[in-house]
Amino acid sequence: MKNIVLGCIWFFILLQNSFSQEKSSQQQKDFQVTFGYPLGTNGIQSTNFTNKYSFNILYGLNGGVDGFELGSILNFCKQKVRGCQVSGVTNYNESFTDGVIVAGVNNICLDSSKGIFVAGVANYAQKSAKGLQLSTVNIATDKMNGSQIGVFNYAKKLKGVQIGVINYCENSENALPIGLFSIVKNGLFELELMGGETVYSNLNYKMGVNTLYTIFKIGMTNFKNANVISYGIGMGSKIYQTNKQSFTIDISTNQIVFKQNFDADLNLLNKIDFSYQYNLTKNLSFILGPSINVYISKLKIENTFGSLPIPYSIYNNVNEQRKITIWAGFNLGFTVKL
Repeated sequence: MKNIVLGCIWFFILLQNSFSQEKSSQQQKDFQVTFGYPLGTNGIQSTNFTNKYSFNILYGLNGGVDGFELGSILNFCKQKVRGCQVSGVTNYNESFTDGVIVAGVNNICLDSSKGIFVAGVANYAQKSAKGLQLSTVNIATDKMNGSQIGVFNYAKKLKGVQIGVINYCENSENALPIGLFSIVKNGLFELELMGGETVYSNLNYKMGVNTLYTIFKIGMTNFKNANVISYGIGMGSKIYQTNKQSFTIDISTNQIVFKQNFDADLNLLNKIDFSYQYNLTKNLSFILGPSINVYISKLKIENTFGSLPIPYSIYNNVNEQRKITIWAGFNLGFTVKL
């Protein structure tokens, strides 16, 4: 045991002596291995080297990468990173990063970045980012030019696509957020009060951008002298717009609830609404347009499927388990810009 300890001390002394001979200026090296800084082939001068191939057994503090870097816990680079960087936990880069960056937990870039960033928990870009961020949480505190895919996506200024449950950007430039909640500061926020031939009153909330927005819907009607509630979700787009008018297409699916029985069988009204919107004032508009309705019901009321007052049908298919009815209808109402 004594010999092993003395051998380790001697190895460390030799390693430190070799470190002291390194130059302080930034240099290129083909290869480096670090057990845990400063125990590595580049020693305490490791930040002065950009490595073509870099391997960090536990964690490494290096100058930069121009090729490939692999680490089990942490890859920490103070200079530019180009190529591929893979870490079991974290990649932390202080300078420009360009390439394929993969981490088990998070990628952190304090300078501008470009490429594909994949992480198990979070991607964070402090300056402008270009390319793809793929993680549970994606954050670009400056301009994001590309795509963010995750549960929560944030970009101060977005030019590209966000796909997630919650999307947020403070300023959109040709932005397309796709998600359940898409919040764009200069985007679309509208509240609609609509009526139709079956669901007599609907309250719709739209959020997103003109190109693509999310719709949350709730409505009420009457069937066999009983109250019927509808609630649903959808997506829509303004396909044409001027200062005074616009045309929209909305697609939604709505669960129909009879006598407040929320645990009843499938009872879905699926709609495609084509609407003409005329601006009466800056924030108030009139809406009118046709709709295509597809009603699928497994709910039986007095031995008949369905719980909607359908005026007529252009297609009707009934078997022992369900009914499918299709008809054309209309929508009429007002919208308020928030």
